[in-house]
Amino acid sequence: MGFDVEVMGLAKSPAEPSEDAAAFDLGRGRIALSDGASRALGSREWARCLVQTFVAEPPSELTDATVRAWAAAAGREWTASLEIPDDAPPYVRDAAARGSFATLLGIVVDPAPPGANSVWWRAVAVGDTCLFALRDEMVVEAFPLDSADQFGSVPDLVPTSGPEWENSLTELRTTRGSCGPGDVLLLMTDALAKWALGRAPHGGDVWRFLSRVVPDELENTVCALWARGELEQDDVTLVRCRAAVTA
Repeated sequence: MGFDVEVMGLAKSPAEPSEDAAAFDLGRGRIALSDGASRALGSREWARCLVQTFVAEPPSELTDATVRAWAAAAGREWTASLEIPDDAPPYVRDAAARGSFATLLGIVVDPAPPGANSVWWRAVAVGDTCLFALRDEMVVEAFPLDSADQFGSVPDLVPTSGPEWENSLTELRTTRGSCGPGDVLLLMTDALAKWALGRAPHGGDVWRFLSRVVPDELENTVCALWARGELEQDDVTLVRCRAAVTA
C-alpha cells in the first residue's frame, strides 16, 4: 500500500506568486503543506523552508518538545539565508528582526507490512491548513479544524524567531489514522478548507468534487467562486493523496 499524490492550486493574483508551499517524498512517506503569512517578510520562502525541511527530515517524534526543537532549527536556517542590504531602510531591518510566519501541516506515512491492505499515517498541524480523510467520498476525520466557524483572521503560526518564539506552538495538534485502497487524504490551505466545510452541510457533493477534480477544473471553479464572492480571494492549494496498492 502507498499513496498517489497530486498537487494543484492557484495564486490569489497573477501579479503575486503564491505564498503556499507543498512538498512530498513518497519513497520516504512524507507530505507537507504550508501557508505563509501575507504580511510577514519572506513568508513564501519560510513556508517553502518548512515543507522542504519536513520532507527531508521531519521531527523524530510528533510531540510538542520535539516539533518545537525541529521548528527552531528550521527557523535558524531561514534566518541564516536572509540577505539584508547594508542600506536597507529601518522598516526592513525591523521586519527581519520580527522574523516570518507560516502554518504547517505535515504527514508521516508509516511503512505498510508486505501484503497489508491499509497504510497508517501520523499528522501534525499548527494553524488552519487542514487535512480531511475521506472514505467512499465522505469525511471520516477533519483536522485540525472541523467547522467553517473555527477559521479566524489570526491563525496559529510557526515563527522563525523573535519574541513570539517563547509562546509559539502552544496550539500544536496531532492525530493519526489509516487508509485502505481508494481512501483519500485531502490537504488544503485555509480558504479552500473553509469553503469546503461551509458548503458540506448544504449538500452539493463537495467532497466528491475535491476527490475527483483535475487542475483546470479546480482553477475554473476557484475563479468562479471568487467572482461570486463565495470564496475568499486567497492563495489556494489542494494536495490529494489517494491510497493505492503498489506494485
